[in-house]
Amino acid sequence: MNLKEKLIVIKENGYQAPPDTFQLIQEMIHNIGSVDAELRDDLIYTILSHWIPGNSLTANELEQLLPVILDHNHLHFKLGETNTDAVFTRSFSMLVIPLVLERHRESPFLSREQIHLIKEKVFYNVQEERDYRGYDEEKGWAHAIAHAADALDDLAQCSELDNNDLITILHLVYEKMIITDRIYSDGEDERMVRPIISVLNRKILSQTYVEQWIQGFGDVERNSEFLPAFRQKNNIKNFLKSLYFRVKFYKVDADLCPTIEHTLYKVEKVYYS
Repeated sequence: MNLKEKLIVIKENGYQAPPDTFQLIQEMIHNIGSVDAELRDDLIYTILSHWIPGNSLTANELEQLLPVILDHNHLHFKLGETNTDAVFTRSFSMLVIPLVLERHRESPFLSREQIHLIKEKVFYNVQEERDYRGYDEEKGWAHAIAHAADALDDLAQCSELDNNDLITILHLVYEKMIITDRIYSDGEDERMVRPIISVLNRKILSQTYVEQWIQGFGDVERNSEFLPAFRQKNNIKNFLKSLYFRVKFYKVDADLCPTIEHTLYKVEKVYYS
């Protein structure tokens, strides 16, 4: 049987791990960027999401896989390219990281140095990622920005990250939410709010700092061309509205709501006057 056939059988059997789990996972990681959406998403990622948090791998085996996930053939594969199939490898490698961090939170096995290595690799990926596609009609989910948000969310919850790291997360989210290349249309704004809520829950950054960060969305230098400026404005509005309702719903620093309201008004007065 080829890999896809093997994984279909595993899925049909309730995701029960076979005796050669580690060897099979190595083959899965090798094919994690397949353009076959069923293999990449429904099988490889879904099975990993059962096996990694579910203790089908030992801590030692996960530590062996981690450098592979983070390397230049996976998380940083052809980083900076746009509209190429390389995004699937980067994006789905990124999606493995929250699974590893979830396992670590439940039963710590990563060293402080390993957590910081993950952090640096993820931060660099988010900073340099330029492929902003969500769903591709032919090849399924690319969603590099949404998957990056998931990894930032889990990292923000790690006690190993300090206030400077949390500030970096805010900065990275800001930079990705003010892009002019396209309007995010596949829930990226909602996903990017999640790491912000996790940052706020850490109670490390001052409210004044967070307020100034929010206000910064109202001070973005506008592109002189209509379409890039229009895209950017919509991305900012969508993100701020998502942030507003998430803060309000979870009652996390609800005092931030007026700041978000004022910033929205500054971004688009015509709808709030």
